[in-house]
Amino acid sequence: MKNRTYDRTKENFKYFILITIMPIIGVAVIFSYAFLHLQKDLKFIIDETGGLTTIKEIQNTIFNIQRLRGLASIQNLSEKSQEELKLTKEKISKNLILIRQNITTQNKSIPLKKELESFIDSVEKSSLEFKSFNYLYEIIEEFMSYSNRISYSCNLILDPELNSYVMIENVVYLLPQLIEYNGQIRAIATSTTDKQLTEYQKEYFVIQLNKIKEILKKLEFNLNMLYKTEQSIDLKETHLKMKEAQNSIIEFTQKNLLKANGILLEPNGIFELITKNINLIIALYDTNFLFLEKSLNNRLKETKILSVYVILAGLISTLFIVCVNGIFYIKNKKFIEEIQKLTITDSMTSLYNRRHFDEVFENNLKIQSRTKQPLTFVILDIDFFKLYNDTYGHQAGDFIIKTVAKNLKNSLKRAGDMAFRLGGEEFGILCIGINHTEALSFANTLKENIENEKIKHEKNSASKYLTISMGVIVIEPDTLYSTNEIYRCADEALYKAKENGRNQVVVYNNKTFT
Repeated sequence: MKNRTYDRTKENFKYFILITIMPIIGVAVIFSYAFLHLQKDLKFIIDETGGLTTIKEIQNTIFNIQRLRGLASIQNLSEKSQEELKLTKEKISKNLILIRQNITTQNKSIPLKKELESFIDSVEKSSLEFKSFNYLYEIIEEFMSYSNRISYSCNLILDPELNSYVMIENVVYLLPQLIEYNGQIRAIATSTTDKQLTEYQKEYFVIQLNKIKEILKKLEFNLNMLYKTEQSIDLKETHLKMKEAQNSIIEFTQKNLLKANGILLEPNGIFELITKNINLIIALYDTNFLFLEKSLNNRLKETKILSVYVILAGLISTLFIVCVNGIFYIKNKKFIEEIQKLTITDSMTSLYNRRHFDEVFENNLKIQSRTKQPLTFVILDIDFFKLYNDTYGHQAGDFIIKTVAKNLKNSLKRAGDMAFRLGGEEFGILCIGINHTEALSFANTLKENIENEKIKHEKNSASKYLTISMGVIVIEPDTLYSTNEIYRCADEALYKAKENGRNQVVVYNNKTFT
């Protein structure tokens, strides 16, 4: 029976493992997918942030080259302009170093890195202040091209957030182009020596002004979209200042540079005037950049926190499944044990029943054969139980059955000893490891304990109290007996005890009774 109970427990545990692992696998799949998706988003944003930093340094380089282009176009530089030219050259050198450092730390697009590094080397070797307008224009265009390519390779152009996408377009495309068109006007205007522009230069200015107006429309649309979801006072203020500055440049170009009677301002004055307004446009660029950088950093932080929450949620869900299933398993195990107990025990006496006896008897023979120890089987019967029932009633009969059962349980001292109610007033005991003498002593002690209960039994011819008769058989190791044969021999010994006058123990020994 122990083996059967073990098998059932093992089977129940397998079911517990199954119903626990399956949901855990489901939870693991769901949360792993969510976590991997977040890690993908995290890498996406990290690439964006790295690319944005590189683009910022490239754009700062472009702004300084544009300034240098304007200063280099002036034929007679003032002392202030000469000092500014020197300072601008130093800034460009620092910008190029920072770009190189940034692209070295980036993991994206190795061919693009090599191209950009090679281009930076060529720029560092050239004396930019002595180069022509067209040469510097090509340098600026090349840097802008790298800025655009980096925005693709670092996923900036693929950003799914509308606000971020709008700001990226402003920072990577619109504002750099707007500043470049104004920078070209500045460079050409400061290159005049006789305060007169050629017709080609005037036509070029008109084209640039039209381009500026087109970009202003797109920029206005983008910023108005941004204002619907983001209330940034700094962005609005710099936007207003940018519009005023751009209008000043447009007005100055139309009323001073394009008029027929010549330019009133000296080249140094033109540079200062246009540069002052360009700086306000650059301020809008910087504000957009900071706003975008803050947005990406916030998303990066939120994604990291969400990743931690997903891990915690997965662990908590797994723990919850294990705990809930564990509770159900324990309760179910106890319930099954109770059911099993009910199926193998007698409800009145709590002794093992006949069904369990039949199962255990065979197992005990196997244990006896393996351990080489004697097996003792005791069968006992309440003397004149029917007469007791008829005389004192069924409730009294139930009471003496319970009393006998109690004494049987109290007599069992070892873990392997078992007592059974075989039916009606008949009981059985199985013990492994006691010899004939010990078995006889055990049986006599039990018999005396029953009689010492001093339960009155007027119809008992053997005693005035309740008594039992017992048949005992001890099976020695290596003795071949079947369960049916053992039971028959013990029953014969019991019959002999009754025949001899009851209230006694008879031991079956080699087909003799003692």
